[in-house]
Amino acid sequence: MKRLGDIIMADDNGNDVSLVSYALRDAGLTNPIQWIKDGNTLVHYLTQNQQIERMPLLIVIDWNIPGTNTIQILKWIRSQPVYLNVLIAVLTGSEDPIGKQQAYEAGANWHLVKTPAFADLTELIRRIKGFWSPDIIMPSFE
Repeated sequence: MKRLGDIIMADDNGNDVSLVSYALRDAGLTNPIQWIKDGNTLVHYLTQNQQIERMPLLIVIDWNIPGTNTIQILKWIRSQPVYLNVLIAVLTGSEDPIGKQQAYEAGANWHLVKTPAFADLTELIRRIKGFWSPDIIMPSFE
């Protein structure tokens, strides 16, 4: 069973997008990936695609994305009822605890630190995938 929806990568760095894209594929996520290079374009894209059949599965936002800043984007997304259940990961180069707290308070589901080790990044993606994995078997209450 495949969970429907595109993965939105909002990051101005093509190398980061490529690395995360490979990690997503390596973790078994074959959903289409939409690359958006700045915060203003992300908000515009989401404004234009609020139909249920166009809902993204996951939005990955770079902490330092140009244009509208990540905190403003997170707050805007979470203020839109249609996007309340969309999963959001913030990707950053720093373990800054204040930034981490701000990201969670603004509505991020995850605050992920970029790592140069591909295996570490793939493991982070696998944990995100596990959040909605159809492989999880629910107990029977018969």
